[in-house]
Amino acid sequence: MATHHLAPLAEPRGAPSRYSRPPLPAYRHVPGLTPHPVSHPAGHSYGLEEPTPSVSCRELPGSWRQCEEFLYGVDLFNRAYLWEAHESWEMVWIGAGKTTVPALFVQGLVQTAAALLRWHLGTPAGAISLLAKAGGRFEPAEQLLAASGDSSYMGLAVESWRGSVEDYAREGAATFPFLRLGM
Repeated sequence: MATHHLAPLAEPRGAPSRYSRPPLPAYRHVPGLTPHPVSHPAGHSYGLEEPTPSVSCRELPGSWRQCEEFLYGVDLFNRAYLWEAHESWEMVWIGAGKTTVPALFVQGLVQTAAALLRWHLGTPAGAISLLAKAGGRFEPAEQLLAASGDSSYMGLAVESWRGSVEDYAREGAATFPFLRLGM
């Protein structure tokens, strides 16, 4: 993936259909380029009450289809709202208990979104470090998948998606690593 220091993020071509209903933010936040969404008066989420995780997000992984915050984070990620996806999933991570298998899985998504944003900002060393940390967060879910013979966790074929993230992070890779959930 080519780096674009302080350039706007564009929606990747070929994004899958949305999984959630909330409207997308007015812009994709790029630190140093756009107003901070929450703390700046011109931010797209300035003055909004901070949401709390829904009950379904506290009952993951089984209720992932009803966890609007998780699905909204997927939609944000798939449209390159990387900072915003990170924020949406962070709430899910907290609601899922921070150290449970589903919470670690969501934390891996948070770190992946942050890594791709760092790559975009031209800090590949930070991006590579975050991707390595994210890999560790996905391991418990991957172990459960291996033990059960299932192919996806919370709707995601984790192993193949992680491969697409690694391909995207390499210089020159053109296909965005969309999160395609088996609904």
